[in-house]
Amino acid sequence: MIDTTNAECPRVEDVSALMDGALSDSALNEVRAHVARCPLCGALLREFEAMGAGIQAMRDTRCDVDLASLVAPQLPPRTRAARKRTRSPSDVWSFAPRGLAAAGALAVGAYLGLMLASGGSVAVRPAAMTVFSATPPGALCAGMPACTPRGR
Repeated sequence: MIDTTNAECPRVEDVSALMDGALSDSALNEVRAHVARCPLCGALLREFEAMGAGIQAMRDTRCDVDLASLVAPQLPPRTRAARKRTRSPSDVWSFAPRGLAAAGALAVGAYLGLMLASGGSVAVRPAAMTVFSATPPGALCAGMPACTPRGR
């Protein structure tokens, strides 16, 4: 296929659309006039027409052999489709053991997570913060007595 085009040449898609007859009247006349005077686009149109003729020849080719009779013996035999089983209300109870096991696992996981976060048997409580303290939150203490309320 021709890869070089000039700046004033139409797009390759427009030349292909000219061959297919898919352009509007004004665009059809414009592209047709350009293809008539441009050697690159003229060669491109002839190349597209040759490809179209080759494709049409492939469409017209007929196979004289029945391919289904050659392929069918190689396929596995068909089996009946499995019948869909309908559930009765008593089948719902078959899910109860699995549901109870899942609920138990979630409860044990939540309990262990709370025990881990609380440090064992100590209840979780937020750290107290004094609003009007001279020491800002996160400040380092010089010594242990300085960190207590009595030591200040």
